[in-house]
Parts: sequence; structure tokens; C-alpha cells
Amino acid sequence: MAVKRTKHAQDDALPPKTMANVGRHLRQRRLELKLTLVELSEKCGVSFATISKIETGKVSGGFQTIYKIARGLGLLVTDILEPDVDQDEKIVLRRRGEIEPHRTSLYDYYPQATRVHGRLNSSIMVVHTKEVPDRIDWSNHEGEEVVTVLSGSIRLHLDGDEPLVLEQGDSACFDSGIPHAYVCTSTGPAEIIFVSTRPPHGAPT
Repeated sequence: MAVKRTKHAQDDALPPKTMANVGRHLRQRRLELKLTLVELSEKCGVSFATISKIETGKVSGGFQTIYKIARGLGLLVTDILEPDVDQDEKIVLRRRGEIEPHRTSLYDYYPQATRVHGRLNSSIMVVHTKEVPDRIDWSNHEGEEVVTVLSGSIRLHLDGDEPLVLEQGDSACFDSGIPHAYVCTSTGPAEIIFVSTRPPHGAPT
């Protein structure tokens, strides 16, 4: 079933309740990686002043800004936007009406039920960009990624490899540590679902 897509916004504002924990997660990850604000700024293309204000809760960032910072830290954006789940939970359920989309100028994300043991991430994504993104906007994060095209068609770009065209029903699996990007090749927006894995918490990266 296709996701109902609303009017696109380049940088949807995140609600205050969501932003409350975002800065803490970003700062914690940055310190784990021993990155200065300036170093992170150079990696993600967001000014160090903005990163500092987001970390300390002095300003609320839009989704696209948070997306860029998370990518610079090697995180999936849902790592910091999705609520934590009790590790004793056996199943995480998300009803269709509970899915809130997050948008960037390239993609619209519809996070699916995730977070059991923190090892899996799944989102439906609407790909509307028809141009190859700037390299700073390519993604890379720990683990593996599986993508399946639900409707339309895309071109999968992997750093160092020839682009792959995926039609409806096609799928691909790759090392998500390799910089990658999706481009829509169909007349209308393409819809995909991707599942990403990550090492268990505390495992070496």
C-alpha cells in the first residue's frame, strides 16, 4: 500500500518534545567519537554554532538539519528521533496512523516499527530527487542495508561502483558503511523500504 504523501517541505520543524532528547543524543555520540564541534561541522556541513545550540537545547533544528548532523556522526536519523524501547519488549508495534513523516529536500522518511534491542532500523522512504545529491549528502553508517523498491524506480549509487537501476520489486543488499545515495528514475516519486542493521550496543565498531 502506497504511503499518502503530503506537500513537501524542505526542513520540517521537529516538535519540542522530540527535540528534548535530540541534543543529548548528538552530543553523546560526538564525544564518543572524540570530535570537536568544528570537526563535526566540516563533516556534515552544518555550522558549529548551530550544532552547539542544538546540543544544548538553545535552538530547535529542522529534520533536514538533524539528518545532516546524524549522518556526520555515522548515525541513522531514527537512532535519535525514535523513542527508546524497553529492552525486555518482545515486539514493537506501530499502527499506520501513528507514523509521522520526516522530510528533507531529497527524501521523505516514514519510520516503521524498530528498536527491539537497538539492532534494526526500518523506514519507508519516498525518493523524489532526480539529481545525484552532493557528496556531503550521501549516507554512510555502520552495518548492512537492504532496500526493496515498492513503486517507481531508483538508481542506487555506491561509492566506487557503477550505479544500479532498481525497478519495482527489485532489491539490493550492501555494506552501509560505503557512502550511498538514492535517485528517482521514474516519472513520479519512487517508494522504497529499507532495513538497516547495526552492531549490538557496546560491540566494537
